[in-house]
Amino acid sequence: MDDRDERLRAVLEQLGEPDARAYHARDGREHHIFRVNLARGERMLKVPRADALKDPFDATRSSAERLRCEGWAVAHARGVPVPGNYEVHATNPVCATMDVLPGTTAEQAYERGTLDAEMLLKVCLAMGRALASLHSVKRPPDGGILPDLPGADPSQARLLHLDFHLGNMLGRPKLGMNWEVTGVVDWTCARWGLPEADFVEMQVSVFVMNPRARDAFVAGYRQVSGRAVDMDEVERRSADEIRRRLASDTPPPERLKGYWLAFADKHPA
Repeated sequence: MDDRDERLRAVLEQLGEPDARAYHARDGREHHIFRVNLARGERMLKVPRADALKDPFDATRSSAERLRCEGWAVAHARGVPVPGNYEVHATNPVCATMDVLPGTTAEQAYERGTLDAEMLLKVCLAMGRALASLHSVKRPPDGGILPDLPGADPSQARLLHLDFHLGNMLGRPKLGMNWEVTGVVDWTCARWGLPEADFVEMQVSVFVMNPRARDAFVAGYRQVSGRAVDMDEVERRSADEIRRRLASDTPPPERLKGYWLAFADKHPA
């Protein structure tokens, strides 16, 4: 039994569901993800990985803190479908359960070859609209339990996902070659801050290779928000993030490395 299965067994026993049927879903960089049949119904289950990536903004944050913040963020998000009935459980290791959302991730559709170049533009248009809706949530005076992004002006800060990319966007094709967003998942990096910070993940994973996709994303964002996007700020933050990743112990994806190096050279620190 590998570590993933041991962690699953441990939390199911502590939840009083040792015989629950569980199906391994697509893991993230921080959590093992399962679809489980519990006595109360089918749920998604998140269990922290032993080798989980640290929070890029605060490496000291615990798994429990990150899951609690995710629960707060999905409870306060507006205009986008999110996992309902989110619960953090005081198991060892800590875990969270939530409702199952329909659809598949845009990343999986892309890998399967069911997302061609034109459909990718439709996905990015829909994602831009979704992000603008998310950013309609203003920071309350007390900030809730979410931290502020360093340097953020609380009076101008909006709810940020900060891991907004194809792998965390659930959806499905619609008639007319459009894409319907059915869920935005994985909110453990959520914070308050400048909206442009939420464009970074798509910039470093997709737009760095495909400027047309960025045009579609920004167009969708502006359709809903009615505000201009400071692309100089997006590119500055993206170049800093690329340099951070290139300097880390995790090697960059080969398909992106050349693009990252060229982008970092174009936008020096």
